Amino acid sequence: MAEELLNFDSKPMAKILIAGWRRQWSDGGEISGGLPRYLISKLGAKKIGEMGPEVSKLCYPFQVPGTHDTYRPRVAYNEGLPIQPMTRRNQFYDAGNGLIIFLGQEPWFRIDVYGEAFFKAVEELGSPKIVAVEGYNGAAPPEMERSVSCIYSRSDMKETLDKFGLRYSNYGSQSRNGPTIAMALVTIAHYEHPECEMLRIGAMAPMYPFLTSNNDPVGINLDHRSFYDIMRRLKPMFELDIDLSELLSLGEKESQQLVETLEKISETNPAAKDLIDRAKVDFNFVPFETIVDMDPALNLALEDILRNAPDQPDT
Repeated sequence: MAEELLNFDSKPMAKILIAGWRRQWSDGGEISGGLPRYLISKLGAKKIGEMGPEVSKLCYPFQVPGTHDTYRPRVAYNEGLPIQPMTRRNQFYDAGNGLIIFLGQEPWFRIDVYGEAFFKAVEELGSPKIVAVEGYNGAAPPEMERSVSCIYSRSDMKETLDKFGLRYSNYGSQSRNGPTIAMALVTIAHYEHPECEMLRIGAMAPMYPFLTSNNDPVGINLDHRSFYDIMRRLKPMFELDIDLSELLSLGEKESQQLVETLEKISETNPAAKDLIDRAKVDFNFVPFETIVDMDPALNLALEDILRNAPDQPDT
């Protein structure tokens, strides 16, 4: 079965693999599906492989009643003739400079098979460090940076993670809670693949428990500010060469639109205003200031200037 788990056209040696999943439970703000798609487009990443037919056969149903074709496999025809087998999209992309992006579909069955395929791919790509991105919805004040939490597979990772403004999750420690796909894979990595370093990082996308007059949810469905607050941590953590200014601009625009919507709602709905105000007080996050690495020569020059600066007179 091993040869049917993966199909690779090439296997570049990777330093980091960023993974996300479309159509999954923990995709608030479309962070898990949308951020990998953004990076693939932004960086011009090229598809290099995918999970194979055994994963598609064992890990997914053919259809889910009442969902039309949402969960059915993909097919394609040309002049009436099939041009591809029925597949699920669990694909690997090469973004260059040691970065691989994985965009998958959350499995319904056989996490053991899916996990075997995932970690076999990691091994064949040179055992890069793994970051899985996910999102969840909550009453996050849109004008503030997003709350970013994490779980990780190895205890020796924490010293580095402490530098990046992350909350450490206690999910499931007080009551029975089921894992997201990324949580499941981090857990598998911890117990079955101790050589792997895997981080699951999640952000809270703003979504409030009331509707507009048009019955639309009040929140940000595609939250680029969450994309930005995740990537501005990953950029220095893994020395990624990527411009984040577009994400920041999009995120600020979306956040300001939600601020204005919440202000209008507050003017006519006292109960909603109380919830919005309490969300600002109760919001829990760890602030992060972007780390700036100075050119060593410039750093030495500044130290020399400070060392030779004249003493200031007492006043």
